[in-house]
Amino acid sequence: MGIPPIVELAGDSLPLDPQFWLDAATASVRRYCGWHITPEIEETIILDGRGGEDVLIPTTNLVALIACTSDGQDVLADVDPSTKGILSRRTGHWSLRNSGISITIKHGYESAPDVAGLIASIASRAVMNPGGNIVNQRAGTQSLTLATSGGASASIPLMATEKELLEPYRLNWGP
Repeated sequence: MGIPPIVELAGDSLPLDPQFWLDAATASVRRYCGWHITPEIEETIILDGRGGEDVLIPTTNLVALIACTSDGQDVLADVDPSTKGILSRRTGHWSLRNSGISITIKHGYESAPDVAGLIASIASRAVMNPGGNIVNQRAGTQSLTLATSGGASASIPLMATEKELLEPYRLNWGP
């Protein structure tokens, strides 16, 4: 048995449901930024330890550090959290083990109207032209050119101006 497809045709065409394209645009923005952005949520994250004094966590808006362990030991009282996602140990070092750090945090933005507007714009672009935006059309001999990004349809990939708008929300560290 093969792996099932991620999306299937609706009849004989691509999905036209606006929610499908909103979900796709949201996933594209979150993947680019490296975290969920909004809404503000509480979650537990398991991190690989590298032993230093600082550990980076996947957020650009840490609201609260609720719980924190390193190698199973509670180190909450020994940590200085940064709102930008850096947890610094006052004394000692973080775990050296993979999955050796566990944190429970409250993070994200209560709202991000600029990101919401961008997602709506991307979804609108995609639902209007699920195959990509037309950048060249000719009637004689019937030529049509769709916008692409790296060979893929440019209906969901983020444009340079969209990436600029997302820069304040993007994680700028890691692999």
